[in-house]
Amino acid sequence: MRILLTLFFISILGNAQTKKLTISSRSKIPISDAILLINQTPKYITDSLGNVQIHTSDYNKTITIRHLNFKTERFENWISKDTLFLEEAIKEIQEILIKNSSKKEENILYYPKASTSNLLPKNFGNSSSINSNTELSIFFPIENYKGKIIQKLYIHTCDYKVIDNIQNKKSSKLRGAKYSPIKVNFYTVDSIYNVPLNKIFQEDFIIACQVKNDYALLELSVDEEFEFPSNGIFVSIKNLSNTDYENLGFISPPGIELIGISKNNKIIPYFRYLHQGDEALWQKYNYLINRSNTYKVGIELKN
Repeated sequence: MRILLTLFFISILGNAQTKKLTISSRSKIPISDAILLINQTPKYITDSLGNVQIHTSDYNKTITIRHLNFKTERFENWISKDTLFLEEAIKEIQEILIKNSSKKEENILYYPKASTSNLLPKNFGNSSSINSNTELSIFFPIENYKGKIIQKLYIHTCDYKVIDNIQNKKSSKLRGAKYSPIKVNFYTVDSIYNVPLNKIFQEDFIIACQVKNDYALLELSVDEEFEFPSNGIFVSIKNLSNTDYENLGFISPPGIELIGISKNNKIIPYFRYLHQGDEALWQKYNYLINRSNTYKVGIELKN
């Protein structure tokens, strides 16, 4: 009898090592691929049924949950709950009335100008991941978009090859890497040096390419949308840490697609080294510029 009781308590302790948590919409539909941040660090991702197993070490910590189609929510003192509910993001539809009939106003997609000759470098479209020590920033001038509202951001991700054997240069493709998450943000422009100045949002957004898509999408909520600044805007891209990727079940960060650009393209890539801290100097990415390349990143503007 004593042996049975011992086994019983061992079983209880074993099951208590994690807590099953379900993430659901308010209409009680499970939410898959929601990213859970513990103290602002990505640590969990929900499965196809909206479930996730939370480790005991995180029981008393604040959980922030992010998903493309739902408002970001923070939860404290959640340990007594089995389900956490998210509110769907409000998607505003702009309409104009013409002669008593309604017509949807089309938004504007703002991308780098691709090369019309289509004579692209050999590595076009097959860019590897961003270096873990690097933050990219893509400059978008205002052009003719004064007064337009920035609503969405598109980062075109891809799988890529890595060298397995340096001696014979044998390589293999990291299939599924395009679905790994990345961090994005926006920066204002330093009017003197024309480099990134201040972050628009205090916290970076974490986005990932969804199955059947070719891009990771950031869709700003109505409260987050902002007017295109008169001196332009920078789009920032960087990887999560290796630990974050491991916690979320990803092997590697995504590649970012390259495109060949025309001579009159004004969307310019910059970069800086993260190990130098927040004061690190931004530099033009001359290697890509000299090859007439840039990253396939686009902004959607509300008309």
